Amino acid sequence: MDKILIALNLIMDFVEAYDNIDEIGITDMLYNSGFEEYEVRQALAFLDFGNFSEINGIRYFSPSEKDKFSEDAMQYIQKLQLSGTVDLMIIEEVVDRCMESDIKVDVEMVKQTLLVTLIENRKFYIDIDKNVDELLN
Repeated sequence: MDKILIALNLIMDFVEAYDNIDEIGITDMLYNSGFEEYEVRQALAFLDFGNFSEINGIRYFSPSEKDKFSEDAMQYIQKLQLSGTVDLMIIEEVVDRCMESDIKVDVEMVKQTLLVTLIENRKFYIDIDKNVDELLN
């Protein structure tokens, strides 16, 4: 799991650093960083590229969100949405969690919150699958 966390951190930095983000670019970056095929597949499983559908528009921030988030943090969130890296439900969960902070939200806080959210949601779905299997058997 440690290598997957490192890969997810690299992906979040990649999204911030580059304008054109797609699954192929992220995959190439991970391979070039020394990750094995199974590690790349596991890291990409946390993201939403397979379910991406073109979205017409961007997420608008409320006045209270604009006060809470730095301009860079809002742009990063919009980039996540427009690239299809994560789905809108994850983005909304990240925004909600960040709004609970007592300090101004920057890009690093968004990345950390996104990482925790992705891991918690993945664990949640794995636990549900395990419980359903136990009920059926």
